[in-house]
Amino acid sequence: MQERIDSHYKFYQKQIRDIKPKKTALIVVDMQKYSVQKDYIAYKLMNTVTPGILDYFASEVEKNVTPNLRKLINFCHEVGILVIYTKFSSFIPDGSDLSKKNKNLNKIAKKLLGDVAFPHISHPSSDIIDELKPEDRDFVLQKNTSGTFMSTRLDSFLRNMDIETVLVSGVVTNFCVNSTALEAADYDFQVVIVEDCCAAWSPEIHQATLTSFGLLRGFILTYEKVIKKITRTMKNAEDQIAVL
Repeated sequence: MQERIDSHYKFYQKQIRDIKPKKTALIVVDMQKYSVQKDYIAYKLMNTVTPGILDYFASEVEKNVTPNLRKLINFCHEVGILVIYTKFSSFIPDGSDLSKKNKNLNKIAKKLLGDVAFPHISHPSSDIIDELKPEDRDFVLQKNTSGTFMSTRLDSFLRNMDIETVLVSGVVTNFCVNSTALEAADYDFQVVIVEDCCAAWSPEIHQATLTSFGLLRGFILTYEKVIKKITRTMKNAEDQIAVL
């Protein structure tokens, strides 16, 4: 059975269309201080409950995801690809707009550590990490759900800008990244999860999520392959213009 799954995965991945810069957006999901750095309550809560559970994740984000994303964002800026950052935080200061599950986690965090795990949008820990700080040309989108589209009107925003392809990156692969990618696919965008610009709590969870998504819903590429594919598309367009 696994051979059939692998064969189908390879077949489906070949169906990817050209990625045109002016019709592409990069979504950087939840690369916020509280969600990826050890100094904040979210990490401390998980580590209190299960010591060491986020050690791999924190290391992977610091050593690989952040520098890879920095390169991809720089490239997107160079070729005119829209960069959208998402921030998962509460809209209301007391967090009452969060789901019951997340409100319960906040309650547990406050009881054990004296502060909430998921902060209000205005809290400094909700900011995007300094290494990936948004520029004025970028769009920062606040959400209070795992998937970006559910609590925003990102679909109409992208359609108004004639976006066809959505590149999805950030954290966590099997939670907010996957949810956002699935929603984008349901809205009929071509979706690419940039595999080395994401991280999960373990490499096994990360890979399983990517494989599942790549079987039928969208495409999986490294950031270098994304850059190469876009560069090739641009060159082909230039060659066609030269012929004319």
